[in-house]
Amino acid sequence: MYKSLLEIPFEAARRFPDRLSHSWKTKTGTESQTYAQFARSIRVLAAGLGKAAGIAASDKVAFFVNNRREWIATDFALQALGAVSVPRGSDTTAKEAAFIFGHSESSHLILENLEQLAALRDELGSEAWDRCGSICIVEPGDRAALPASIAAKTFFYADLLSLGEDELARDPELVERRLKALGPGELLTIVYTSGTTGNPKGVMLSHGNFIQNVHANTPRLAIDVEAGESTVVMLPSWHVYERAFEYCALTTGMRLVYSSAGRFAADLIAERPQVIISVPRVWESIHQKLIKAISQMPGPKRRLVLAFIKLNQVWMSSALYLKGGYISLHIRSRGARLLASCLNAARFVLLWPGHILAGILFKSFREKVGGRLRVATCAAGTLPKYLDELFNAIGITLVNAYGMTECAPGILSRTLERNTFGTAGIPFDLTEVEIRRDDGRVAGIGEKGIIYARGPQVMSGYYRNPEATRAVLSSEHWLNTGDLAVRSENGEFVIVGRAKDTIVLMGGENVEPEPIEEKMKESVYIDHAVVIGQDQKQLAAIVAINEEELMRLAAELKLSPSDIVTEGENSIENDAVYLKLLAEVNALISREQGFKAFERITRILPVLNDFQIGKELTQTLKVKRKYVEERFLGLVSRILGDDREGPRRK
Repeated sequence: MYKSLLEIPFEAARRFPDRLSHSWKTKTGTESQTYAQFARSIRVLAAGLGKAAGIAASDKVAFFVNNRREWIATDFALQALGAVSVPRGSDTTAKEAAFIFGHSESSHLILENLEQLAALRDELGSEAWDRCGSICIVEPGDRAALPASIAAKTFFYADLLSLGEDELARDPELVERRLKALGPGELLTIVYTSGTTGNPKGVMLSHGNFIQNVHANTPRLAIDVEAGESTVVMLPSWHVYERAFEYCALTTGMRLVYSSAGRFAADLIAERPQVIISVPRVWESIHQKLIKAISQMPGPKRRLVLAFIKLNQVWMSSALYLKGGYISLHIRSRGARLLASCLNAARFVLLWPGHILAGILFKSFREKVGGRLRVATCAAGTLPKYLDELFNAIGITLVNAYGMTECAPGILSRTLERNTFGTAGIPFDLTEVEIRRDDGRVAGIGEKGIIYARGPQVMSGYYRNPEATRAVLSSEHWLNTGDLAVRSENGEFVIVGRAKDTIVLMGGENVEPEPIEEKMKESVYIDHAVVIGQDQKQLAAIVAINEEELMRLAAELKLSPSDIVTEGENSIENDAVYLKLLAEVNALISREQGFKAFERITRILPVLNDFQIGKELTQTLKVKRKYVEERFLGLVSRILGDDREGPRRK
């Protein structure tokens, strides 16, 4: 059991000194470092940050850098100094970065490049600049271009490493002293949530919060320590989902290959990782391309592929049932359970030859993600069941997980042995999970309620925000997640939405928008969807349309781009296109697809997909519902027949 996270890289260096720890792209190719070199870089950087930048124990350090090898080295170097990291991505807006720096009471600043510093200059007030003891820049730059007052306290990483070598030679026991002093209860980091409305909240997480995830999640990933497996990193390292995974990877001697959204697909093929973590949007994008490729196959081949996908889904569902993985939202009699077991056993045996043939048939699909991917954990958003079933059926094992920043982040996950489609799995070790009804009582099997979690991973609270802390964290340390779920008869949990997102129609019907939105994204035209309709008779939806597919549809309808999209709003106005898109939505959101009559979408607001991370999207590509509603407020009012106008956020 680790006492602190700082032990991880040095223990890994002891066990795997010559194994590669990180690889990254440069202008001339790919570079790598070993675990021994990684551990050494942490020592040198810690010495440089302490000596030159003056970072000391308990200092808050605002840290705006994206995923790269310097990120994780800086993370551990700050731990070695006893400082508290306040991380966010380099694409954080200057306004939000200034808020985080000020609210966290940070006294040091780490940035990726000088462009960030220039953007922050006007946003940070004089008081904040006076409080800022040092500014550390990862990438090289020209100090002479900076104002004298800022240049005097600006340090580039190349200089810090040089100074660190000298300081480490003078004080070689710097890290060892900190290793002895650190304990699981010590504050590690303050992570400001992305926030869909208002200012973000600073989640205080300790070493122990993350250590719980390392010990609970690493066995579920079943990483082969002896094999030296690899992973491709796309998500931002500051995000707790990615951060916790990187800690798991380092404990098992994996090689981390840094990628980006644009290179991710190519890097999967080139690097052939065994394990990756991902978000639903990644698989939605792959799904659309896969379905398009299947639709263009000759008729007999297309029907064969679709038949084997369906056959393998049925076989896998039966195989999972026999292992105890299924969804039953009521307690069945012993006879009903026995009958279901017999039926699934029969299907398992009869369809087994088809399952073997499917494995051969879908090999080319698996090559698109490298060909040796053993598991892909998917979290930071609900994994739609259609993605779950499709990718698992073709041999790409998706394992759904659920958590939140406030739990560093893991609460629930499926396991490789019981990877039940459509569920979020079972609680992590040492974690209690309850579903509570509106009256506070624990919900029964199949009853919808809010998820409450308690365990070693739960945060201590929000920094300088006791009111928000009391709103979600009880005196018994139960965390109100705000997420809605139901529990299956076998103890597995199914996420069904967010309590605060529930839409109440004029007739009193309660609608959970998320399942509707996820279903709509099965269309090749729709990249994102936001269901609206609070206090209305019927539902409507804002749908962000894929530009490439829209232009293809325009060509089919013999329309030019100017006939479709209005300037400024990027709304899609053409009647023929509108009717085609509405028909697509109506085919997906229908009784035949399992939706209720009041869940039907009667009107849509199609807009060109120009959604951006930091605006309409979070770092994990989830839609900021309130931001989107406010941006298109005027158009929404029009389609809902509402005369009220208000400011539109651009």
